[in-house]
Order: sequence, then structure tokens, then C-alpha cells
Amino acid sequence: MDGKLTRQHQMDIPSKQDQLKKVVDFVEGLAQRVGFSEDAIVDIAISVSEAVNNAILHGNKKDPRKKVHVLAASTPKKFVIKVRDEGCCFTPANVCDPRDPDNLMKCSGRGILIQKALMDQVNFRTAPSGGTEVELVKNLPGKQNR
Repeated sequence: MDGKLTRQHQMDIPSKQDQLKKVVDFVEGLAQRVGFSEDAIVDIAISVSEAVNNAILHGNKKDPRKKVHVLAASTPKKFVIKVRDEGCCFTPANVCDPRDPDNLMKCSGRGILIQKALMDQVNFRTAPSGGTEVELVKNLPGKQNR
């Protein structure tokens, strides 16, 4: 992460969808404290919700013994949220394009597209401890990402 960390907060939840609101409330509160507008907070909340939901459903396969780890941190220029599951590795290139005509009517598969539209950066990696980690970055108001 670029720049000096000024704030860092972590939350771990069991892989249960009823925990999603707790994470969204947690991240919204932090985003508000660092100075985002209501519109930006909504974008962040939607993106985090998609990432956590993917971690619960696809990464951890709804196994409540597995955790979803959420880390939110800020630098003087950006707000970063990392969501990590304890499941198998994920390859974003293997996800079907939801804009493809064959995929338009599918009930799922739009989360990554939504995240990329709402955030300034979205990065995926295999976590050193296993599982997949998605990093969501939103530049702070009036700041550049470098």
C-alpha cells in the first residue's frame, strides 16, 4: 500500500450472509470518518457488499467455520478495503463477461463488473495464507492515486 497508514481496522466474520450488514456498517462508518461524500460511501458499500458476498458464497462455500477477513485502511491519499476468504483460489480471468449476450439473463456474475465501475482500483490475488483477497481502492476526495 502506498503512503503511510494513518488508520487501520480489521473485522473477521463467519461465512454467513446475515453477517453482511455488520461489515457494510463497519466500512461505511470508516469511510464517513475519512471524509467521503454520501455518494462515494454508497459506492464503497456496494463494492464491499459484493466482495464479502462473493467470499461467503464462492470462496468459503457458505461454510460458517471459515472466516471472511476484512481490513480497512487509509493513507493520506486513499481508502483501501481488503476482503479475504479461506477458500480455493479464484482466477478473475475465468469469470464470464456479464455483458456477453449469452450471460445477460444470468442471475449472478456482475459483482466484479460493479466493483470495477464503482471503485478506483480493484485487484485480486491469492493470499499467502490461502484463499483469495480482493483489494478495493477509493481515492480520497481531491487526491490522486499516486
